[in-house]
Amino acid sequence: MTHILLVDDDPDIRALVEHHLTAAGYGVALAGSAAEARAAMERRKPDLLIADIAMPGVSGVEFVASLREDPALAGIPVIYLTGLEENTELAIRTLGYPLLAKPVASRELLALVARQLRPAPAAA
Repeated sequence: MTHILLVDDDPDIRALVEHHLTAAGYGVALAGSAAEARAAMERRKPDLLIADIAMPGVSGVEFVASLREDPALAGIPVIYLTGLEENTELAIRTLGYPLLAKPVASRELLALVARQLRPAPAAA
């Protein structure tokens, strides 16, 4: 079963996204902070990370950047979540990962998850 780690400081968003993902047959682990997410990754490496951009303490952007420094975690696909319009422009210009606006729509979430989990095409 595909394992997705969701990190968001908002319990209502975690519950909503978890509902959409589990209904679609994905396994989901939840974290409310970057520290909780790191601990969850030590227990099991996820196939996909969904991270809120703006969290207290370590932001989702900072957390993902720290993962890119670890060769064992650097290749995990990422989807960012945001409730702030200004983060949308930031993500599109600089972050290089897809972004979903909160509240998350099921159809859009599942389409992005499927795209991020698709294997990269082989080099010619």
